[in-house]
Amino acid sequence: MGLNATAGNGDSNVKYYGASYMAQLGLATNAIVLLNHLCYASGDSEWGTGKPTLAVAQTRVDGYASGFLSGNARAVIAEGMGSLSPYIDALFSTHQTIDQMWKTYPGFHNHVTSWGSTYNAGYTSQIDPNLDNPAPDGDVYYRSLVSLPGLTTDDIGRAKTYDPATYVPLTPARILDTRDGTGLSGAFTSRAARTFQVTGRGGVPANAIAVTGNLTVTGQTSRGYLYVGPEPMNNPTTSTLNFPVGDDRANAVTVALGGGGTLSVTYASPNNGTTAHAIFDVTGYFTPDTSGATYVPITPARLLDSRSGTGLSGAFSSHVARTFGVTGGVVPAQATAVTGNLTVTGQTSAGFLYVGPIPMNNPTSSTLNFPLGDDRASAVTVALGAGGTLSVTYAASTLGPTAQVIFDVTGYFTPGTSGAKYVPLTPARLVDTRFNTGLSGPCSSHVARTWQVTGGIVPSNATAVTGNLTVTGQTSLGFLYMGPVAMNDPTSSTLNFPLGDDRANAVTVALGTGGTLSVTYAAPTLGPTAHVIFDATGYFVP
Repeated sequence: MGLNATAGNGDSNVKYYGASYMAQLGLATNAIVLLNHLCYASGDSEWGTGKPTLAVAQTRVDGYASGFLSGNARAVIAEGMGSLSPYIDALFSTHQTIDQMWKTYPGFHNHVTSWGSTYNAGYTSQIDPNLDNPAPDGDVYYRSLVSLPGLTTDDIGRAKTYDPATYVPLTPARILDTRDGTGLSGAFTSRAARTFQVTGRGGVPANAIAVTGNLTVTGQTSRGYLYVGPEPMNNPTTSTLNFPVGDDRANAVTVALGGGGTLSVTYASPNNGTTAHAIFDVTGYFTPDTSGATYVPITPARLLDSRSGTGLSGAFSSHVARTFGVTGGVVPAQATAVTGNLTVTGQTSAGFLYVGPIPMNNPTSSTLNFPLGDDRASAVTVALGAGGTLSVTYAASTLGPTAQVIFDVTGYFTPGTSGAKYVPLTPARLVDTRFNTGLSGPCSSHVARTWQVTGGIVPSNATAVTGNLTVTGQTSLGFLYMGPVAMNDPTSSTLNFPLGDDRANAVTVALGTGGTLSVTYAAPTLGPTAHVIFDATGYFVP
């Protein structure tokens, strides 16, 4: 988007605002963008400058569409000369794919060239030059389409829907590790989406519609974030895992699967050419039937704090698995899995924590990665072991180091239909205080704030949601609490962070009265502020 930077200084006085601003438009789910009389958008040149090469026309089409696609659009049509009225009529009165709609336009020339979009992974780009009747200056590129394959007129403005599903926990299994070629081979390149198979691996069946798991980044050459979701996006509009350079970092996910039982991952960095390795451990799956377990959310409760002797007493030693009881209190004996938040503090060496149903001194998957001197938390959805227990291992590079471990439970899964079923969503941003989405302005320390969750993509009968909570722009270290009840001084934490570190953590959290959630930024003192972001990935209904 080029505009004159100042008035009255000629057309060469242009400022380019670019795709990043298009991404902030907040378009409806599966929006379609119609562009009219914009030469470059359809691949053409300015009037009188002649016909560009095919390669230049393709670059213009992809480049102009990419910003809108980043802003939630799933198709961009550019008509340089013709009217948009036939498209508007077709969108509201026909049932066909967007590709069919474009090719039955009255001005269709039947000279289509198609290619996989260079800037927008998973999208198809097309141009339809008027080779039979060029303009007087030779221009022919007046029609273009960039769209998600299979998108229909019935999809416009509507999110993909899923049937309510029940949950089956799994012993954690690694199904993606780009370091050794598991799932995908070789490091991710910035803003190049890649897709890997989930169903048929790690115990996930073909009829699964969503999974739980743990996403880890390592070997990144620049700061940035990872996105994981059902659709490949070079420029994703939500984030899953934020990180600086030189820090192995993990985050839990509950995420819908894409077509064919796949997931797509994008490494997004502010710099071109940077790379990162990604790891994904699956911990369970959802199927649209009653064969699995249903979910019961609870107000967060602390079951383990080795500092105070809650659950287990004394610090964990490296590579010594320890087991604590989960059922028998707020979690009933028949529970098969739980959701919660795992936190490390007081570690004397960098390393990782593993939590799972089986005690392992040398675990083959990780739940929470951390350096020295950084209190860090990660959400979990994890199967319970024999007798309703969980086992935790602190794994450092050597024997001898110690760490303190905390676990807050936020809900549990039980067999049968007495609890709630899960409905996954394509990730959607509900709160971003930087742009006054959901809440306006930054959060102040120890001042709880509440926003409405239900009423849009989350229905009014939802009892809990899954999603991703992110902090940025904090002026002091501290933590975020998120839950159904507003608390200025919360007794449990959701996301721990230092100063100057954008950080995210997954959540599975009960909704409050009227379908709300509350968030509190807790710093050591009053006065500091922080911006908060929340992306919803699904919800539970009775």
